[in-house]
Amino acid sequence: MVIINNINGWILLDKQLGVTSRQVVTKISKIFNIKKVGHAGTLDPMATGVLPIAVGEATKCISFIQNKIKRYSFTVKWGETTNTDDLEGTVLEKSNVRPTKNQVLDILNSFTGKVFQQPPAFSAIKIDGKRSYKLARNNIIVKHQPREVEIHKLSLKKIENSDFAEFEVLCGKGTYVRSLAKDIAEKLNTKGHVTAIRRHSVGKFSEKDTIFIDFFKEIIHSPSILKKMLPIEAVLDDIPALALNEIEARKLKLGQKIQFNSLEFKNKFLNKHPNFQEFEKLCAIRNNSLIALVKIETDLVKPKRIINTYK
Repeated sequence: MVIINNINGWILLDKQLGVTSRQVVTKISKIFNIKKVGHAGTLDPMATGVLPIAVGEATKCISFIQNKIKRYSFTVKWGETTNTDDLEGTVLEKSNVRPTKNQVLDILNSFTGKVFQQPPAFSAIKIDGKRSYKLARNNIIVKHQPREVEIHKLSLKKIENSDFAEFEVLCGKGTYVRSLAKDIAEKLNTKGHVTAIRRHSVGKFSEKDTIFIDFFKEIIHSPSILKKMLPIEAVLDDIPALALNEIEARKLKLGQKIQFNSLEFKNKFLNKHPNFQEFEKLCAIRNNSLIALVKIETDLVKPKRIINTYK
């Protein structure tokens, strides 16, 4: 085990097949001997692709990346539903119906915009404190209420053959690709489940920027991971930054509120961000270092999450 102090930032991982998002977090925690590790957006064990891992103080910013638009490609097998909505489950129903390319194209627009989607029984959603997938594995009937999600774009990439079709989707937070595949099949009067899922991007984080770590290896060397770690601010580049002087930064770091009108660089901020109130939180910075996530209310700059990296 390598003990390294003051590790704060993002590991942009290309998650491999057969590993859960929780297993990734546990392994990273052990590699660096650090407890504060989390992931932004769960990927199924059978899914691969971009999985942002927050380490140290970056865990305080996970919510910002969870809300980003995600891009997936996924393959649907027509004619069968499974209890997990993917190829790892048990077949429940079958259909001889195989949709044509034109039939698929005709229904895609009905899945764009804000739509209601029923999460899979085999998901990480908690029911009375227990994970849904654990209940489902014990043959306890699980049926979630439909939830509103946003699909920005859904397109057909290719028809592999009469049994398989590949799609690409741009979607918002909380979208289940497995549920989407099942719903597409039902709209086409057939059955279906996913056989492959890959996440290509989360916000501006793309698969071309990821690193691959083989989590089936017993020994994983940390230096190569640290070299490619991104700073905490990497997920906050689209949020207004409020510059502070040294005294103001120290006050915020101590959890104190500051009068907005008294800020030294207030006018520069207002000129650059006249509509700053549209944002739920702002970044308070000093010399390009993140001090805290703040909210401005009734002329007060209030620290919401203090980032303990500024010295």
